[in-house]
Amino acid sequence: MDGWFLWRSGQEEAAATFPSGSRFVEVGTYLGRSLCSLAEVAQQSGRLYSIIGIDTCLGGGPDGSEGIDHYASAVNEGGGTFAGILHRNLIACGFADAVSVIVSDSETASTFFADASLDWVHVDARHDYDSVRADIAAWLPKVRPGGWLSGDDYNSDVWPGVVGAVRDALPQAQPWSTGQWRWVVPPATSRRWSRWSSQR
Repeated sequence: MDGWFLWRSGQEEAAATFPSGSRFVEVGTYLGRSLCSLAEVAQQSGRLYSIIGIDTCLGGGPDGSEGIDHYASAVNEGGGTFAGILHRNLIACGFADAVSVIVSDSETASTFFADASLDWVHVDARHDYDSVRADIAAWLPKVRPGGWLSGDDYNSDVWPGVVGAVRDALPQAQPWSTGQWRWVVPPATSRRWSRWSSQR
């Protein structure tokens, strides 16, 4: 399955940390490689989790320091969207019934969830500074106190926009797993960000 995925150890930590009934959201799924892994980890844990993937399925155009459009071939193959490929991959890995997919942009999708209703949100959508800041602002209020907000590609050499946005928005976030960042949401911060988000 095409895609990039290095944070299996983070998924395993989540399955060892959160109880049955917890809700996990991955923002930016591409073709489902990490979603299939998370569903497998959940199954192996013996716990029941709600796993939700969110993606526009339209690709994001050129990205990264080299400005390469890694998504164009999948978008073209799917006739303008890779939603069908994503769904077929979930079926092929045997977890189509264990994973829900919302085809939407990140900020719109965040409005579908009540504040403090999610246990873990992992952000892996657009990697430029403004997009990562917007994703943090949109999703942080949705994470319950004690839950995790995390993201991919925490590497200042390759993805300076990601690192800069995380440092500016969440200066206490830490490197985590393999090339990831994570922040455990304390009670006061969840409420503060909820108020800030409602005033944007």
